[in-house]
Amino acid sequence: MSEQNYVASSDFQARLARINKGEVHAADGVVVPERREVEDVKLTGGLLENALYPLSIAGAFLLGIMAVFFSRFSRIHLLGTADPETDIMLALVADGAMALAIGFMFKQALKMEGAEWISAQTMGVTVMVASMHNLFHIDPVLMSLIFTPEYVDSVLSYTEFRTLMAGGYLVPF
Repeated sequence: MSEQNYVASSDFQARLARINKGEVHAADGVVVPERREVEDVKLTGGLLENALYPLSIAGAFLLGIMAVFFSRFSRIHLLGTADPETDIMLALVADGAMALAIGFMFKQALKMEGAEWISAQTMGVTVMVASMHNLFHIDPVLMSLIFTPEYVDSVLSYTEFRTLMAGGYLVPF
């Protein structure tokens, strides 16, 4: 180590003063980067950016709802109507799993990153899995056009309006 630039000093305050002036003492061959001023970071966005954030959370929730609708639609048209007495829990799990997969595709397509969007989307999936049967009670004619009339009849036969389906049990609200 070259001692030409280094002066041993036991005075700590003198060392701090030397560092504050920007003087750097290093051995030969050591590259010391220059200090650069850091730009101020703008922590607040514009009005539009601030308004879009809560809307994107609501949009993620709606994507979760749409994912369940599309998953149930594709399950019914690909696999047919399941017997509600034997397969209700399996159907709920299959709808939820397929909806999360569809939601993952939505997330990738729309480049939604972050725990808040994933949480909102998962909440949308959960709400729709538990309460989609209420749509069949509200407008069975429209739902029989989208799904099959047999499926609409089976949903109406084993569910009630204004209930949540939790693990095969109907919880009124």
